[in-house]
Amino acid sequence: MNALVLLTFVSLGAEPTPPLACDAWQSKGLNEGPAALGYAEADVATGRRACPRSEVGLGARFGAIIDTPDFYGSVNVNGLLYGSWAVRSTTEVFATLEAVNFNYAVNAVLTSTQLTLGNMTLGATQVLTQSETFVGSVSARLLLPTSFEIPGARLIGGELGASGSWRPKEWLEVHGYLGGDLSGAIGRAASLPRGGVVLVAGAQLTPFKWGGLVLDLTGRLGPLSYFAPTVAFRFAIGKVGLELAATRPLAGTDRHTVIGGLRVNYRFD
Repeated sequence: MNALVLLTFVSLGAEPTPPLACDAWQSKGLNEGPAALGYAEADVATGRRACPRSEVGLGARFGAIIDTPDFYGSVNVNGLLYGSWAVRSTTEVFATLEAVNFNYAVNAVLTSTQLTLGNMTLGATQVLTQSETFVGSVSARLLLPTSFEIPGARLIGGELGASGSWRPKEWLEVHGYLGGDLSGAIGRAASLPRGGVVLVAGAQLTPFKWGGLVLDLTGRLGPLSYFAPTVAFRFAIGKVGLELAATRPLAGTDRHTVIGGLRVNYRFD
């Protein structure tokens, strides 16, 4: 009887176990990790958050190239569908589809307009290590041949990467991603294989549970190369999240003048 009383006393007086990093996020709906705004197909080379979660979302991406010296300009608009499912607390599968892909281009002599189904990616994330303040994960995604953007060919590829998230304070998350990707065309056109390595480093400041600011720096080496800062504002109302982001290349071969994006998601878990 005395032993039972002692065990009960110790149990009642024990300090609660601190939550792991993925369970200690500010708000259910608030997005986390790198801003999902990139220069490649769908969500390729945008990095990936380290923590699994279940959600669905809608998004839009706007890109513009204004190259006056070369008499060239283009506008690209994507309507996005995306989602993820946390199979368990350490494993996630995810997908992104450019449901609508609109391109308008003009040069000194020609004008073209294109409206097609865009690219789709399918991937998975696995948490390898997690503590109260740090999460380390690996991810892989496939670029599926769904796009009709290239006449007579379909783009296919893949990406492997590792991501980390350090959360020293409730209002501060520092994240990073390192990945490599390879893609090429299949069909009547030339295959044009290309690859690259991307590094994303950034932080999210969340002074309020309903909103935060993300600052990312992204560098990519390959046929398509760029060094670009990204700024994103994130908001949450319950399990609904909103992200407004913008980026532009400061160096490299990419010709975009600016890229902007909007995402709205609903989280289930």
